[in-house]
Amino acid sequence: MKLHLLEHDPINLSNTNITTWAKKKGYQLSRTYVCEHEKLPLIDDFDWLMVMGGSPHTWEENVHAWLPAEKEFIAKVLDHNKIILGVCFGSQLLAEALGGSVFTSEYQEIGWHEVVLTPEGRNSFLFKNIPERFTTFHWHSDHFSLPSECNSLASSKPSANQAFTCEDRPLAGLQFHPEYTPELVKFFAHGWGHEWEKAQFVSGKDRVLDQTEELTDTYWLMANLLENMDREFAGSS
Repeated sequence: MKLHLLEHDPINLSNTNITTWAKKKGYQLSRTYVCEHEKLPLIDDFDWLMVMGGSPHTWEENVHAWLPAEKEFIAKVLDHNKIILGVCFGSQLLAEALGGSVFTSEYQEIGWHEVVLTPEGRNSFLFKNIPERFTTFHWHSDHFSLPSECNSLASSKPSANQAFTCEDRPLAGLQFHPEYTPELVKFFAHGWGHEWEKAQFVSGKDRVLDQTEELTDTYWLMANLLENMDREFAGSS
């Protein structure tokens, strides 16, 4: 299995729960920093595309010259029925490509917050071996609506569509960040925590760091999600 990641911020994210899982599986992993204007891969270069998070907004084509080409590429990948996982900004791009709308959320959501499965989520392959309620990391100020062909599988208090799949398509979108290790959260908190002004759904730097010390394992969630996708979609691409 060949995995390819599209990255949207010029940060070395070589040690995430995704990279750990890929190594354990013996899968090939490559990446494109689209934010650095790196060339997008050929369709035949990968089996599974992972569209990752980042600071841009989906409507900023005039700000980020690479964004229109990436949107066209995601549409092409959908047409070729390749496996796709979208995470945070990536889930927003994926939802938009499927016909949903992306918008500025009423509330920012930053920190360790609870996600609750919907009835559809409790019965979905994606959340096999995952409890109905779990805590994971969030860092977003935008959210999205879903077209009728997609199923909302999980929600949090400020975000209705924390996870989704679509009928007859080998894909999933996650608004939250299960790929973040505790070490990565600490790195972000020390580098950007001064911007996390405490609010209703923004924990603030100190609270994030305290909770991160308590949550020593984040791999289990990402590993289960990826295993469930791998099992469900193997051979579809």
